[in-house]
Amino acid sequence: MLDRIREGSQGIAAKVILGLVILTFAISGIGSYINSKADTAVKSVNGVEITQTALEEAFQNERNRMKQQFGDVVEQLMADESYVANFKAGILDRLVVEELQRQQAKDLGIRVSDEQIKTTIVEMPEFQRNGQFDNEVYLALLRQAGFTPLQFRDYLRQQMTRSQYTASLMGSEFVLDHEKEQYASLNNQTRTYSQALVSSKTLEASVQLTEEEIQAYYDNNKFSYKTADKVAIEYLFIDANALANAVDVNEEQLNEYYQQNIVEFTQQEQRRIAHILVEAGDNAQQKIEEAKAKLDAGDSFESVVKAFSEDSFSAENGGDLEWFEKGIFGDAFDSAVLSLEKAGDISDVFESESGFHIVKLTDYVKAETTPFEEVKETIASQLQQLKIDELYIEAQTKVSELAFEIPDTLEDAAEVAGLELKSTELKTANELQGLLGSQVAVSKAFDETFISEGLNSDLIEINDTTSLVLRVTDNQPARIQKLDEIKIRIEAALTREKAAELASQKALELAERVKSGEAITSLADNAVVVTENTDIARFDATVNANIRDAVFELAKPVNGQAEVSTVETSNGDAAVVSLTSFNVKPAAVEEPVANQVLNVVGQQAIKALIEASKNNADIE
Repeated sequence: MLDRIREGSQGIAAKVILGLVILTFAISGIGSYINSKADTAVKSVNGVEITQTALEEAFQNERNRMKQQFGDVVEQLMADESYVANFKAGILDRLVVEELQRQQAKDLGIRVSDEQIKTTIVEMPEFQRNGQFDNEVYLALLRQAGFTPLQFRDYLRQQMTRSQYTASLMGSEFVLDHEKEQYASLNNQTRTYSQALVSSKTLEASVQLTEEEIQAYYDNNKFSYKTADKVAIEYLFIDANALANAVDVNEEQLNEYYQQNIVEFTQQEQRRIAHILVEAGDNAQQKIEEAKAKLDAGDSFESVVKAFSEDSFSAENGGDLEWFEKGIFGDAFDSAVLSLEKAGDISDVFESESGFHIVKLTDYVKAETTPFEEVKETIASQLQQLKIDELYIEAQTKVSELAFEIPDTLEDAAEVAGLELKSTELKTANELQGLLGSQVAVSKAFDETFISEGLNSDLIEINDTTSLVLRVTDNQPARIQKLDEIKIRIEAALTREKAAELASQKALELAERVKSGEAITSLADNAVVVTENTDIARFDATVNANIRDAVFELAKPVNGQAEVSTVETSNGDAAVVSLTSFNVKPAAVEEPVANQVLNVVGQQAIKALIEASKNNADIE
């Protein structure tokens, strides 16, 4: 049985099916969204229901996206019922906003043309092969996801309409010149201040610790001194790239591949088209017949397009829809276009999902097959890769079978597959290097159930060309270290903490002296360094960021009276700052600054509109 499974897994058909299954999962979210059935409504937005199914699908899609980005920590969060409730509430609110935006876009007359839909589909990388749109891939993926071409276009139209709606709001906002100038002026403001920096490092010498304080610090922080889990593993790497040296192809094989895959090296016929569209309505058929009569009477296609077509986007270019791709606009459209045989031919009137059409074939390129010699090198590369893939799958199969049949060692699998059995000493997750340190390998190696079993793992896919099987041979569980083991580290940490407290306390005392009239320059001693900082910019990287930011939060000095404050730095030091003056430098409004202000204004406008829409909508 295993032999038959292995033979079947190595065929081209099996690989194609596997690829389609993967791609089905990749776009199944939107497929199920389109095909969802009516069920219990969780919200109603101006009479339009948001169903429980739609909410659950959006929840699962967002959950999967987060898991891909943040890993297994997401599952820990999802175990918290209150977190899940808040998470779902946020998703439901997003669905409400999207529905409101869809309704507003419709009211504003925002729409997306068939040509825009076509261009977007053709440029989507999921539907491309060798950098070009492939109609067979397009239709196959739609079928696997449960789409019809019409359903997918409708879904895409909704998404693009909402994006166009948001862009129109952003584009309608503006910022006055004086607002840009004010922003630029604030952005370029500089400040002059004095600082007395109290060094916590210097104060460490004055810190005295008692055994009681050390014990209390350990009791309160002992979980911070928990060791990391460690495992020792043995493993087998299966590397497709390492198999390349064992692969060779000859002229006969190249020629055979060329003949069997001749379609791959054939440029299919191409048709460039233009159309006249009259959208469905009371007088639509009469109008399109009038347009056809004009063409039959000898009027130019371009002039009739201008007079009759309701596809305003393509009408600006004589109705041009660029190069035709079968399946994008539906069966009726395909039949009409494919019936045209030479450039200049014009179809009869026909009806599609979007209305009534007349199509003109503006250019035609015949199918052409590239000669063998011109694609020989390409074929050699492709055929070599196919053979490497077969060897890779064969090696994976051998290792998987033997790792399963003899589950407590990998020595037999290594011998049969001709691979080197490697091992590590006890290591933490962070100490595992290279591919062995990948998230999927680490997750398996440190899985508690897997460790307790002591058996070989299943085949672990690291990436497209590398996989491994591993087994934990030894492990050292995490534990809280005893006080004696870490006493020196605790004393150092507690000393730094107390020194920082002393520095902060001393800074407050020094600040009171400055406020009482004492010059800040007189504060210098062995633990205090006084410096003068002149014309420091808001984002100046030459000074301490904590101190700089605190200075820019101070009010403008009045009547020459300095503004005094204290600030703690990230390394435990503390400082007294005395702001004496600020300088407003004239600044030209550069384009990036203007765009930044405009973007902030636009985001605020969208946020305000969303809140207003919610308040005015009938949401139940």
